[in-house]
Amino acid sequence: MTKAGIDWAPIDRALTSAAAQLRQASSPEDFQAIGLFCRESLISLAQATFDSSRHMSEDGVQPSPTDAKRMLDAFFSFELGGGSNEEARRHSRAAVSLASALVHRRTASYRDAALCLEATQSTANLASIVTGRSEADRVLPADVEPFRIPRMGEPALQSVVDHYKQEGLETFLPRLEERDVRLAAGCRLAYYPGTQREVWVGYHRGRYEHILMIKPGPGGA
Repeated sequence: MTKAGIDWAPIDRALTSAAAQLRQASSPEDFQAIGLFCRESLISLAQATFDSSRHMSEDGVQPSPTDAKRMLDAFFSFELGGGSNEEARRHSRAAVSLASALVHRRTASYRDAALCLEATQSTANLASIVTGRSEADRVLPADVEPFRIPRMGEPALQSVVDHYKQEGLETFLPRLEERDVRLAAGCRLAYYPGTQREVWVGYHRGRYEHILMIKPGPGGA
């Protein structure tokens, strides 16, 4: 199956909205809303990839237009047949289940929402690979999921800092809410190397507190 005829725009928009929501979420209701975005993303993905003339559900039931689980399962079962690909097929089922559970979880947390979004995004990525959608065809979302480092002393943080130091740039860790003020003052975001992912550091009381940035001036120009 090729990428021809597949409209990825609704899927990309829903995933972008989910990522933006996660950045701002602070209450169980906010985290539940991410489940809605993920569920809509998976329904759009299923509708875009499912072909009733090729993809048959295991139980023989014709999927409804919103039955993402049956449609995605039929799609992956046909396109990735064989026991060696069972893990990939199982992944889409788990993503649908996570989204549905998150929508109804009154005690939803940041971790619940982040896991759900990760599963949804990776399911979309699997479908992109199977259908032949190239990296060049993908539109970079406005809010790319941040790279999160829970504790200050983790080796992952030092690795990113060392990467920028080798380029002659000095990094620092202002509070996350100071991001826009620091940007206006001439600072830059220190993305995780090779990506457009912001680096968030220091998980405390349900939120990340700091963001890695590059100082302005001779060493950060």
